[in-house]
Amino acid sequence: MNNEKEMESPDLLATVGIITRTKDRPVLLKRAFESVVNQSYDDWHLVIVNDGGDPAAVDRLVNHYAPQLRDRITVIHNPASLGMEAASNKGIRSVKTRYLAIHDDDDSWAPEFLTIAVAEIEHIRGKFPQVAGVITLANTIYERVAGNLVTIDRTEPYWTSDKRGFVMLNEVLGENQFAPIQFLFSYDAAESIGFFRADLPVLGDWDFNIRFMSRYDIFIIPQFLAFYHHRITDQSGYGNSIHAGRSQHELYAKMLKNEWLRKDLQNQQFGVGTLIAMQQTARSAAQTTQPQPQPIASSNFVRLRRIGKLVMLWMSSDQKLSILKKFCRVLLSEGAGSALRQIKTWYISRGGR
Repeated sequence: MNNEKEMESPDLLATVGIITRTKDRPVLLKRAFESVVNQSYDDWHLVIVNDGGDPAAVDRLVNHYAPQLRDRITVIHNPASLGMEAASNKGIRSVKTRYLAIHDDDDSWAPEFLTIAVAEIEHIRGKFPQVAGVITLANTIYERVAGNLVTIDRTEPYWTSDKRGFVMLNEVLGENQFAPIQFLFSYDAAESIGFFRADLPVLGDWDFNIRFMSRYDIFIIPQFLAFYHHRITDQSGYGNSIHAGRSQHELYAKMLKNEWLRKDLQNQQFGVGTLIAMQQTARSAAQTTQPQPQPIASSNFVRLRRIGKLVMLWMSSDQKLSILKKFCRVLLSEGAGSALRQIKTWYISRGGR
C-alpha cells in the first residue's frame, strides 16, 4: 500500500486515477471495491479518501482486497471530515495520471467501463482535440440498505440515455446532465480549471462540469456502462446527498447562479450567469404564455422563432451592453417576472409579435 509521501513523483502513476470518497459506509464501499477490481482494464490507481470515518472499517476492506489491488491503491484517512469536494481534491493531488474518474462509494461500473472509456476518449481526441472527457450512459438503481443487505427495487435509464454526440453546454447550464460515475476526464484539463470548489457542500460536480465545459468538450459513449445508485427514502449516512439534502441543493443552486450573474455584471461580460438568467427567463415566458391549443411541434416552432427573433433584435441593437446590464439589474433586484415584462415591452416596441 502506498502512502501520501510516496506520491510526489512527477511521472504518471497509471493511466487512470480513480478517486473514491467514503465515510462510514462499509456496505457500499465493499461494492465499490468490487466495481474497481473487476474492471477488464487494469492500468489504474485507486485512491480511497476516508473523510473522517472509522479507519478500521476501511482498512479491513483494503486488506480483504489486497491480492486484487496489489500496489494500485493509496488510502488517505482524514481525521476530521473536509467535505466532499475538498476530499476529492486531496485524493486527486495525491496521484498523477492521464485520466481521472470520481467513483463515489455508493455507485458502480460495468466491468468494461474503463476499457471502453479510455479507448473512446483517445480515439475521439484524434478527431476532436478539444474533447477532454467522455461519459457513458447510465442506469439509475433504486435500492434500500438494511443492515449488511442491499435490496434493489427497480432500475431505469438515467436521463442522458437518449443523447448522442457532444454534451451540450447550454443544457448543463440549465441542470447537471450526468453523474460523476459516468465521467472519465483529463487530469491536465481538470488541473487547468482548479479541480473542485472545496467550499461547496453540494453541487460541486455541477460547478466543475460548467467550468470544465467552458473550455473543453465532453463526448457521449452510447453504451450503458455506469450505475447511479439512489436510496431516496434513507435519511441515514447511507442516503444520497441529492435526495437527503434536496433543500440544500436548491439553496446552493440559487447561490451559484447569483455568483455567476454578479461576476458577469462586475466584468461587464456576457458569461455563464447571463446565459443561465436568459434561459430561466425564456422558460418563465413559455410557462406564463397561454396560447390557443395547437400541435406541440407547431407550438415549439413558434416559440423558437420568437426566441430567435428576440436574439437577432438584441444582436442588431447598438446598445447591446446597456440592454444586457439593465436586464441583469432588474432580474437581481425585482425578479424574473419584472425582467420578463421588460423584455416583452422591449420586444414589442421593436415590432416583435
